Amino acid sequence: MKGKIIIIGESWLEIDLKGSTPTATHPGGALLKAAGALAAKGHKVIFLSEIGTDKTGSIIADSLTTAGVDISNSDRHIAKTPIVLDIDGVTSRYGTHDDGEGFDITWPRVEREDIVVFGGYLAVDTRIRHQLWSFMTNVAEREATIVYVPDVADDRIKRITKVMPYVYENLEIARRVITLPSDLAVLFNHNDAERARRESFAYYVDDYSHLDDHTPLSEAIDKTI
Repeated sequence: MKGKIIIIGESWLEIDLKGSTPTATHPGGALLKAAGALAAKGHKVIFLSEIGTDKTGSIIADSLTTAGVDISNSDRHIAKTPIVLDIDGVTSRYGTHDDGEGFDITWPRVEREDIVVFGGYLAVDTRIRHQLWSFMTNVAEREATIVYVPDVADDRIKRITKVMPYVYENLEIARRVITLPSDLAVLFNHNDAERARRESFAYYVDDYSHLDDHTPLSEAIDKTI
């Protein structure tokens, strides 16, 4: 692959607990994990996110840079990075980036051979929508490959109908769509990938894939390269 992979997604620190006992700590977010995995395979990866200057943010930043991910364009000006606790399989989010301001991002130059992957809550967040959409429009004009990962099973999306206009806009600009295991139930009230392809995604893209619980997002993105 001659180009680079630009991934736009959220960052948080996940702490797994069994009862009251911590069992694991690791950076969280499907797109963040994909960025690290792809960089570890030798791909040139730029990750655009909000990564705080606190200790939590430093853990995330160190993990990404150790994997070979370029985070120099990410917003490192925020004070706090969210923490997500997984207590016996039930998750709770503590902290938020929602300070009324958008990305303080230096958007990278995009070339035609690049791949830009975006999705998750950032892709439907009104706080940063203007900045993000301006960049994505530029990506489309440069004819780079756009991959959209809805990743809409987020506790901050209280009513999916409120963000569906943004979801449809994202679908319109994408060349490829990858849905995560929980996406179809949230978006369409069913878990039938072929039905989703036929009834919903075929209108927007020819290249659609739905992941099961055992397939990492990085593997699906790798097939785009």
